[in-house]
Amino acid sequence: MNTRRATGHPLVVAGIVTVSVACSQWASMLLWMPNPRSHMVWFPGAVLLGALLLQPRRHWWACLLGTAIGEAAAFGVLGVPPLAVTIAMLGSLVLTPAAAIALESLRSRLQSPLEDFRLLTAFVVLGGLALPMLSAAWIAFSIRGTVLEPYLSDWPNVTLAQSLGNLMLVPAVVWTAMRRRNAVPLDTSGTSIAVGAGLLVILCVLWTWHLPMQRLQPALVVAPVPFLIWAMVSFRAVGASLAMLAVGLLAMHFSVAGVGPFIREDLATTTIAVQLWTVSLTVALLYMTVVVEQRATRTQALQHAHQRLQSMTVQLMRAQEDERSRIARDLHDGINQSIASIAIRLSIARQHAQGAERELLGELQAAVTDVSEDVRRLSHELHPSLLRYTGLTMALRSLCEAQPAALRVHAELDELPELPLDVSTALYRIAQESLRNVEKHARASEVTVRLQRVGADIQLEIGDDGIGLDDQPHDAPRGLGLLSMRERAREIGGELRLVSGLHGGTRVIARVAGVASQANQRDDAWR
Repeated sequence: MNTRRATGHPLVVAGIVTVSVACSQWASMLLWMPNPRSHMVWFPGAVLLGALLLQPRRHWWACLLGTAIGEAAAFGVLGVPPLAVTIAMLGSLVLTPAAAIALESLRSRLQSPLEDFRLLTAFVVLGGLALPMLSAAWIAFSIRGTVLEPYLSDWPNVTLAQSLGNLMLVPAVVWTAMRRRNAVPLDTSGTSIAVGAGLLVILCVLWTWHLPMQRLQPALVVAPVPFLIWAMVSFRAVGASLAMLAVGLLAMHFSVAGVGPFIREDLATTTIAVQLWTVSLTVALLYMTVVVEQRATRTQALQHAHQRLQSMTVQLMRAQEDERSRIARDLHDGINQSIASIAIRLSIARQHAQGAERELLGELQAAVTDVSEDVRRLSHELHPSLLRYTGLTMALRSLCEAQPAALRVHAELDELPELPLDVSTALYRIAQESLRNVEKHARASEVTVRLQRVGADIQLEIGDDGIGLDDQPHDAPRGLGLLSMRERAREIGGELRLVSGLHGGTRVIARVAGVASQANQRDDAWR
C-alpha cells in the first residue's frame, strides 16, 4: 500500500501523529461496550501504519514517537501511568514498522498499488491478520497485573478491534493521500452528492427504526450496500474507503446504543457480530475497489492514448499537406516549366523539319503537351491553388469536372462567404477522398456533391447510387480513408457521418458548426 510520499519536518510529523493517535484512541474508547469493557475497534495502530506508509523512512522515528506520546496522553485521562502504556504498546511500535517494511518489499515498480491484487492481499494478510494477532498477543502478555488488564486482556477482542481499525482506516488514509496526485476525475456533481446523502439517511433510519429484527435482519445487514456502491462508483477508492469507515462507525455506534441489526443476547456476542460483519464487508469492498480503480485507470490510459493518436494524426495530416504543397510547387514551377520548355523547342524544330521528321516531331510535341497537362493536373490535385484564390466552391466545381467521364457528377454548390483556409482544405480533402472511394469501391454511376449553408453551419454531402457500405470490401471506405476524413472533420471542429440508403448508395456528410456566421462577421468587419 506504499505511496511515496508525504513529507514534512520530523517534529511536525511527530506532532500530527501525536494528535491523530490521541484522537483516534479517544474515538475508540467512545465505542467501547459498557460491560464488559470490550473494544469495538482500535484505531491508533492503523494511524501509525498509515503514517509509516506515507512517510519516508527517515521520518519513521517521528511517527513512532508521536504514537507513544499520543497513546500515553489518551490513557492518561483514565489515570494509567505512561510507562505501563508504553510497555503495552511496545509490541505494536516494533511490529508495525516491520509490517510496513514487508509491504514495501513486496511492492513492485507499479504506478498505483490500487491496481495490484497481490499487494492488496499482502496488506489484508499482514495488516488485517498477522499484525493484529501478534500485537494483541504482546498486549495480553505485557499487561498482566497492571491497571490495563481490565481493558486489554481479551486477546480475541483486541485482535479483531485492531484488525478492523487497520482494514477500515489505513485504506482511507492512504487512498485519500493518493487522490492528490490522481488525475482521473471524480463524479462530484450535486445530484451525485444528493443521492449519496439520501442513501446514508435511509440507512440510518432503517437501522434505528423499531422493526422486527429477526425477520428483517438479512435485509438490514445488506442495507449499506447501495450506499457503498454509490461511493465506489462516484468516488472510487477514496469514496469506498471513507464510506466503509462511516458505515462501520455507524454500525458500532448503534450497537453500543443498543439498536440495529447486530444486537444479540449479550454484549460480548454483539461486539463479535459487529466486528466480523464489518471485517468481511471491508475486505470484500477493498477487492471490489481494486477492480473499479483498475478499470478507471485503464480507461483513462486508453483515452490518453486515443488523444495522443488523434494529435499525431493531425500532425501527420498537416505534414502531409505541407509536403503536398511543396511537391505541387516543385511540379508546377520546376518540372512543368522544363516540360513546357521542351515543348517549345520541339515546336521550333518542327517548323524547320520536313516530311516524316516533321510528323514525328509533331507527335512528340503532342505527347509532351499531354505529359505537361498530366503534371499540371497532378499539381492541382496535390494542392489546389483555387482554394486559396477563388474559394471552396470553385475548387469543388473543378474537382467534380475532373472526374472520369464514366461517373456522372452533379455539383450542387452554393456560393459561401470566405472560409478559413484550414476549413476549406479539410472539406476539399473530404470530398476528394469520398470521390476516390466512390470511383474505386462503390460501383456507382452517379454521384452528387452538395455544398450548402445550414443556418450558421457549413455542410458538405457526397452521395452515390452504388452498392452501399454493407457490400463493400473491408478496406473501403472504412479503412484509413475514413479515419483520415473523420480526423480532418474533427480538426476543424466538425463532425462526419456515413449514412447508408435503404436501396444501396452511401452518403458522406461533413458538417462544421458556426463557421458560416464567423465568416460573415469577418466580412462585416472588413467592410
